[in-house]
Amino acid sequence: MKDPELDVLLGELEKRTDLTVADFDGVVHALAFLLPKAVQSDQQLAERIGTADTAMHIADQAFPNWNVHIHGRANDKDGHWRCTLREHDGLDDDVAIGSGRSPVLSQAILAATMRLAMILKND
Repeated sequence: MKDPELDVLLGELEKRTDLTVADFDGVVHALAFLLPKAVQSDQQLAERIGTADTAMHIADQAFPNWNVHIHGRANDKDGHWRCTLREHDGLDDDVAIGSGRSPVLSQAILAATMRLAMILKND
């Protein structure tokens, strides 16, 4: 699925460190559109989605039993986080792989989840 608005959201998730609740509300709405069974659009979720715990919960709800790989380096100014969601851990025959990177861990997880949902929405 190619959508310019989703591409803008992905760009914000992967580059910015100062997202507001309003910005996260846009992410929640996008995820609710892409993953209606896993994500409910509500203001309370927009307030919590910026935490790594909530982002992981969303990834788990959307893609249960998928493998999550997180690599990064913590840094006071700017972390360097990468997240990959794969259906099979050691095999290279996954139909789709979600990947995200961001200075903020939760945003890397959300970007990977959103990117995977966009890929699978095409199928």
